[in-house]
Amino acid sequence: MFGVNKRRRRRRRRSEMRLGIKSIEYKSSTTRPQLSLRPVLNYWQIYGPRLFGGLVLAFLVWITYMLFSSPEFFVYGANIQGNVAVTRREIYNVSGIDSQSVFWLSSAEISEQIMTLPNIKSATVSIFLPAEVIIQVVERRPELVWQSGDTIWWVDQEGTIVPPKEEVEGMLRIIDDDRQPLETGFQIDLAIIKGAQMLRVLAPDVSVIRYSRAKGLTVATPEGWPVYLGDGHEIRAKLVVLTNVLANLKERNITPAYIDVRNPLRPVYQPNAVIRIEQPAGVPVNPPSSGSIVQ
Repeated sequence: MFGVNKRRRRRRRRSEMRLGIKSIEYKSSTTRPQLSLRPVLNYWQIYGPRLFGGLVLAFLVWITYMLFSSPEFFVYGANIQGNVAVTRREIYNVSGIDSQSVFWLSSAEISEQIMTLPNIKSATVSIFLPAEVIIQVVERRPELVWQSGDTIWWVDQEGTIVPPKEEVEGMLRIIDDDRQPLETGFQIDLAIIKGAQMLRVLAPDVSVIRYSRAKGLTVATPEGWPVYLGDGHEIRAKLVVLTNVLANLKERNITPAYIDVRNPLRPVYQPNAVIRIEQPAGVPVNPPSSGSIVQ
C-alpha cells in the first residue's frame, strides 16, 4: 500500500513539471566569500613587534646620520670669556674643539685641555645645541716679577711660576741672587711672596727686592745700605725696628755695611765706615766694633 502511494506521488510530480504547475527549487552549492581580519591580526601578533622595531631602528639610524653629518652641529668657534693675558686664539686652539661634532664634545675634557696652559688657573665649559660652546676661564694674575739671571717669570698670588705674557709697568720685582733654575709650575715659598707684598705696601718706594736663601729678602735704604729681612715673616715689626736702628746709626754718625733685622728682637749691623766729625780736643772717637748689636 505504501508502495502504491510513493508511485502516485512521483507521477504527480512529473505531471506538475510537464505542466509548469510547480517550479523546481534549486539550492546553490557555491559558498559566499567571508571577509575576516583574523589572519591579518594573527600575522601582526607574530611579526608586528619585529616590524615595528625595525622601523624604529631605521628611523634612529637616519636621525643619527643626519645629526652627525649636518654642518649645523659642527663647532667652528667659541665664546671665550675672562681672558686678559692669554689670547682667545691660544685658548681655542688648545681646546681641540674646532671642526668637531658637538655630540662628541665633553665639557670636562675640554676644561682639562685648556688648563694645560700655564697661565690658566681654571676653566668652565658649557655646550649647547646646535653648536654653541662657551668657555669661561680664570687666569693666574701676576702679583710680582721673579728674575733669575736673565730669565723673567710671573708669580701669582699662590706663588706659582708662570711665563710672562706682557710687560706690566710698575710691578714689584724680586731678583734671585742664587739664580735658581726654575720652570713653569714651580712654587715659590708663599711667605716670601706675602712678605714682599707687605713690604711694598708699607714702603711704596720699594720696587726692587733681592732674595737669597742665606739672607732672605734684602732691600736697600735710601742711603744705599742693604737690609736683611729674612723669610718674609713679621715684616711690619722688622720695619719698625729698622726705623729705630737707622735713627740710632745716623745719630752716632755710623755708616753700616749692612743691617740685619731677620730677628727683630736682636737687630745687628756691620760697621763699614765712620762719618768723622771734628770733635773738641781731648774727646776720642770710638767707632763700634764689627757685628755690633743695636740696643
